[in-house]
Amino acid sequence: MLAEERRFRIREILLNQRTVSAAELKDILGVTTATIRRDLATLENEGVLLRSHGGAVSRTSSTDFQLSYNALVRTNHEEKVAIAQEADKLISDGETVFLEGGSTVLELARFLERRSRLTVVTNSPPVVTLLHNKPGITLMSTGGEVLRDTFYVAGNWTERVLNEIRVDKAVMGVTALDLAYGVSVARHAEAEVKKLLVKAARTRIALADHSKFGLQSFAYVGPVDDINILVTDSDTAPAYIRELEQLGVQVKIATVRRNEKTKCDSTRIAGKAPAARGGHAPGSRLS
Repeated sequence: MLAEERRFRIREILLNQRTVSAAELKDILGVTTATIRRDLATLENEGVLLRSHGGAVSRTSSTDFQLSYNALVRTNHEEKVAIAQEADKLISDGETVFLEGGSTVLELARFLERRSRLTVVTNSPPVVTLLHNKPGITLMSTGGEVLRDTFYVAGNWTERVLNEIRVDKAVMGVTALDLAYGVSVARHAEAEVKKLLVKAARTRIALADHSKFGLQSFAYVGPVDDINILVTDSDTAPAYIRELEQLGVQVKIATVRRNEKTKCDSTRIAGKAPAARGGHAPGSRLS
């Protein structure tokens, strides 16, 4: 496991439980105590945590945590590939599909490369780079302002395009999904794109690995039940899946085939059982 991915997993754990011991991290990540100490020292220098005797305490707000694009692509990569492969089954030739910017959606784009008679609209520069020369795909880009750290296109130009189109399916990534609060993301600009995307799509498909559940981020998008289909991995807690299905969301579960060398205890990161369902937060619905 790369150092950057290890440190991201430490951040995820601290988002869920706020404190963690070095011994716990050693068992979860499968590395030496010395490695854990170096990782904690690095994260302390970045302002993420405070080292305590035998462990660490989080200094990062769960609402504004945003990782760089390169780190996002590598994090939970096996889960993202499995989710993308499952999502590929939901897309049919002849459809018009919006692929939103995001690392899991990019993995889906890789499976769509050999499709025929597929129209793809996207606000993702990496998706444009991947699909621009594929003969079976008609590719359209929204244009707009590129958010450099996440390679995500948003802003007024993007919103104007989304107001003027309708697509068969929109495939979106998820930053944070809390069953009582709803879907939220780290940036207001991204939240605005998602709200318009869902209005533009007949079917809304969300891709979210187990680490996204039980979290709330800065910008509210809408309630969970405005998602039609959610594709997640087999490490997502069954309680979340039951609640989603009770809300009317169709859940597809992708089986992850892990490389034993990179396997770690994802059950802890998957989070606790969902809170009791409550009222939706104020703001626009997803649809």
